[in-house]
Amino acid sequence: MSRYFTHFWSDELCDAHYRAGFSGVPLEFTAGEGFLGSGVETGDQVYIISAYDGKVMLVGRMTVGRIITSYGEAVALLSPEIEEAPEYVLPAEGLATEQYFTRPLTMEETGDLRFLTTDGTAKPLKFADDAGVDENALGGVREIAPGSAVILDQVISQSFEDTPPDASDGDEEDEIDDSDLAAISRTFADEDTNRRAREAAFDYVVGAFEEKGWTVMRVDDPEEGYDLQCTAGDDHLHVVVKGNVHNSLEFMLSELEYARAERDGHFALCIVTEALSSSPSLATFSGEDLYDLFDARPVQWAFRYRDDDDGLDTEDF
Repeated sequence: MSRYFTHFWSDELCDAHYRAGFSGVPLEFTAGEGFLGSGVETGDQVYIISAYDGKVMLVGRMTVGRIITSYGEAVALLSPEIEEAPEYVLPAEGLATEQYFTRPLTMEETGDLRFLTTDGTAKPLKFADDAGVDENALGGVREIAPGSAVILDQVISQSFEDTPPDASDGDEEDEIDDSDLAAISRTFADEDTNRRAREAAFDYVVGAFEEKGWTVMRVDDPEEGYDLQCTAGDDHLHVVVKGNVHNSLEFMLSELEYARAERDGHFALCIVTEALSSSPSLATFSGEDLYDLFDARPVQWAFRYRDDDDGLDTEDF
C-alpha cells in the first residue's frame, strides 16, 4: 500500500527554478536527506511543497521510481551540475507532474492537512501566528495522511495560472527611461567612492541597530544575498546595506539581493544617504516597499560563452 509524503523546497530553490524557466516542466528529481529514514519506498507519492508569505505552495507530485544514495550515479543520470546531497528521489517514468512555484493552498486546505507523527498520530500543521504557517513545521520529509494526499491531488487537478506572488498587471518596475538609467549608473561609476560610501554605510547601520538593542552579525557569504543578520529576541532581519554619497534614494541591487527582496519575509534594505558627509541619514525598507515605492530597471546582463563543436571564430584587428 502506497504511503504519502511531503518534501520541502526552500523559497531560494523555488525562486532559482522559477527564474531558470522550469515552470511547466515535469519534476525530474528531488534531493535532500531523510527519505529512507522516513520509510519512503518505490511506489510512494512525494509532494513537493514550499512556503511564501505565510502560505503553503504546492510545487508538484511524483510517484517514487527509485532512490539514489550515490552522488556519482546521480550526476551520471541527471546532470553534472546538480548539487551534492545524501539522497536523490527519481520519479517512475511518466509519473511526475509539471512543477509550478506560485500555486498556493487556501488557508482552509492548509488547515485540513494532517501530518503523521512517528506513532502514526495525525496532527494538523502548526501556524506561526495569525499571519500564516510555521515554515519550520514543513521542513524536510514529512508523512501525511491519505486524506491529505487527496486534498493535494485536488489542488493539482485544478486549473492554475502561473504568476509570481504579488505580481501586478502593469509595468510599475520598468518606468526608468534610458536617460534616468544613465544618470543613476553615473552616480555609482566611481568604484573608490562607492567602496568608501558602502563602508561608511555599514558602520552607520551597525551602530544604529546596536543602539536600539539588536545583535548584529556580518554575513560574508555573497551567495546569501544579504549583508547583516540582525536579531532582537524572537525578531530577526536579513539586512542589505547600501550607501549613497548624494541625498537621493537610489541604489543598485544584485540578482541575489533582488531575489531576497522578492521571497524573504525578513528582508530589510537599509540605505544611508550622504554617507560620506558629517550628517548621514538612514532609511529602511521592506521587500514589499521596493515594489510599492520604487521604480526599477535592470542595469547589467551576465553572459557566458556557449561552447560548441564548431569551435570559436575570432578576428584579429
